[in-house]
Amino acid sequence: MTTPRTIEATASHKGNWWEISFQDDDLDTVTSTRNIYDVEATATDAAALWLDVNPATIAVRVTYALPEAYRSTWESAQAKTVAGEDEAEAAQMRRTVIANLLADGYTLEEAGKILGLSKGRIHQLATVPTPTA
Repeated sequence: MTTPRTIEATASHKGNWWEISFQDDDLDTVTSTRNIYDVEATATDAAALWLDVNPATIAVRVTYALPEAYRSTWESAQAKTVAGEDEAEAAQMRRTVIANLLADGYTLEEAGKILGLSKGRIHQLATVPTPTA
């Protein structure tokens, strides 16, 4: 059995669409889909069509792009957690990013895909009351 060729792709939320771009010199194309659940299949189909190969011979690994406006806050929160620093502040930073994504119209599923968390965990973090001082 031949090992499938792995192709890297990035999915970014653009309005009501998920735009998928490829990080492969042989794939000079972009595709899109409306539903986050279709991103991997759409990426695989587009790559296979562009390369003129059977979809079973490739594996597309999709990374979901976190909007730049929230990237530094999310990464800072993750770094604080790893370093064992102020976990309460890190948790508040994560909740803020999630609240902003949801306010921007992302669904729980979409926020989860972008942040690498389950829909349930996103919901849990989104509904935790903010502590008052």
